[in-house]
Amino acid sequence: MLYKNMILHNVAEMLEEEGGISITRIPENLRVNLNKQAMGAAKASAGCEMRFNLKSKEAKIVLTSNVQSVAEVYQGNFFKSMHFINDKPSVIPVSIPANIDVLRSLSKKMHLSFDAGLTRVVLPYHVTKIIDIEGDFEPPLASQLPKANYLAYGSSITHGAAAVSPSGTYIMNTAARLEVNLFNLGFGGGAHYENQMADYIAGRKDWDFASFEMGINMVGGFEVDEFRKRVEYFLGTVVKKHPRKYIFCIDMFTFNRDIADVGNDKHEQFRKVVRNAVKKTGSEKVIHLDGRKLLKNVSGLTFDLVHPSPAGMEEIALNLSREIGKRIKKYQR
Repeated sequence: MLYKNMILHNVAEMLEEEGGISITRIPENLRVNLNKQAMGAAKASAGCEMRFNLKSKEAKIVLTSNVQSVAEVYQGNFFKSMHFINDKPSVIPVSIPANIDVLRSLSKKMHLSFDAGLTRVVLPYHVTKIIDIEGDFEPPLASQLPKANYLAYGSSITHGAAAVSPSGTYIMNTAARLEVNLFNLGFGGGAHYENQMADYIAGRKDWDFASFEMGINMVGGFEVDEFRKRVEYFLGTVVKKHPRKYIFCIDMFTFNRDIADVGNDKHEQFRKVVRNAVKKTGSEKVIHLDGRKLLKNVSGLTFDLVHPSPAGMEEIALNLSREIGKRIKKYQR
């Protein structure tokens, strides 16, 4: 989305609200028809970025967040600064570093995914409001951006819960390793695989490959048959519209039901549903990935034994990027 001559990446709409401008990562007419958790989570700015070429000497971006959060500033691939955001207007000053010519030369020489002349303000995990933007900007050129786009849909784990910074999520880390753009459609508590979400992703033409994290938000409150119906519709719908694109279907990462005796095997039935749904597509482009093989180390979990810790995020990213990278070589620089 173009706004004040910058690109708001991973933003579908802007909403005028009391106290500033909120964003939503999916269209508003879709957001309000999803489950309650997804409705709230879609307004969080996980995976969203302000991208621009700074033409003025400096700029100022003023944000608030409903929870103490962190925003980061990058020059292309190079980290520049970190800023804490809270419910009071928080100022992020932006300027071009003195060694920009060196950074741009390195970006070109090393074929980095982002040109260092491009400033990227990576927004927080939580709900963020734009209060003010001051400066002279030009939007990115296509040559300054990665040439492939990765779409990820899933739970709070995909959204980025327990990551230390917005760039510390497993999908942000995976995208960086693969040198691709990321569209983060992780919705904390809200990955319920509704038909309308399948229709929306199937209708998008701006992604080259996708990963779907399946099950953790439904295993507690949905029956196996309902999960099966939703997953089969979801995959069938997306694959029909995108038969030549790789889709990586991740069943549940290692979590508490794998560690403690819960008296039933519902979590294993959910994993079986994902495996069978992948087979049912009949497509070699639809790949099942066992979440337990992506997150093997139990110490990679936080205390709740559900969400990966920062170390767990890194482990998932390392293993996931290897699995995806083997199959998308045409996009690699």
